[in-house]
Amino acid sequence: MAKSYTVNISAHRNVYNNNLRTMNLYFSEPEQGVNKETGLLLFIAGYGGHANSNVYKKMRDVFADQYNLVCIQCDYFGWEFMQHEELEESIDNFNDMTTMQALDNLTAVTMVIEILKDNNLDFNGRRIIAYGHSHGAYLTYLCNRLSPGLFSSIIDNSSYNYPMYLHYGREISGGSTLSYLAGKTVLFPELYDLVRLYDGFDNRAQILSWHGENDDMAPIEDKERLCAVTKGMKLERVRQEHIRPDGAFTSTRHGLNADFLKMFDLAFSALVDMPEPYTLDDISIQVGRIGLHFSYNSGLIRLDLSNDGTLLGLLSHSIQDDLASAIDKAMKYGSVSQHPEEQRAIAGILVQLERVKEAFRLV
Repeated sequence: MAKSYTVNISAHRNVYNNNLRTMNLYFSEPEQGVNKETGLLLFIAGYGGHANSNVYKKMRDVFADQYNLVCIQCDYFGWEFMQHEELEESIDNFNDMTTMQALDNLTAVTMVIEILKDNNLDFNGRRIIAYGHSHGAYLTYLCNRLSPGLFSSIIDNSSYNYPMYLHYGREISGGSTLSYLAGKTVLFPELYDLVRLYDGFDNRAQILSWHGENDDMAPIEDKERLCAVTKGMKLERVRQEHIRPDGAFTSTRHGLNADFLKMFDLAFSALVDMPEPYTLDDISIQVGRIGLHFSYNSGLIRLDLSNDGTLLGLLSHSIQDDLASAIDKAMKYGSVSQHPEEQRAIAGILVQLERVKEAFRLV
């Protein structure tokens, strides 16, 4: 039987208030131990799922032995608020749906790599897989985008292109609707849109995606748009004729009512290792005038916020610079009021600044 471990580790700093954090890391290794053919598998749970659920505990242990994998999972930022209860969020911990959750999952993988190295355990660095469902699948794409040399394969069940509940409420049992704090901290919308992130991106991971033709939460047409701009992505449209009572999928709607174990078995037979071992490459993503730099100098991912300390501070300074520049440009003509283009530019920047101020009030 697989050997299972739970470790409380230092997590990435909170990018919204710069506070130190810890999180639980879970991983299982094959009963026979780790060898040079042993790959890594990151599970990312979506809404209603979590690392301590029986289904994920079972998958970590079963997959470790059956497929010779070290199976990894973590309690990523805000996971508690993605379950079926209504809990009060704060800037210290909330379902941010994007940046922090991706940083935590990347920290989980790279921390396990460091643990294996520290114990002189050789593993297959050409086989590092991420497997997610719905929001978990969305996060696999975001992780891959922030660490383009890490993953050999992404297995996606019903990801959306943009976080579903960022601007709309989520219905939970009892008929109540949850509105998430993340809607007030949407600082970089471009950083959350997979089509924008992957358009022109030199993707190195093999991406296997299954999506139902009757998905009313994340329409298949949206996924086709992502596939059209993503190198190395294979999209399987799950139709009614593909449905079998004992198959991997028993629905064509969101999530496919998938059997997680059978779906992974279906995907695993098609997986291809990378030609060379993984690399941890620093990466910068340009969002407007702001460059976000993700560094791996320590072996773990770090979002470099320099002297600003938080995403809020970084964006606020940039917006104020934009505002000053727009006013200077308008005043060259003698009067802001006589130039509608400059008026519109200034008004747009002021609206953005007010949004950031609102987010600051949460800190």
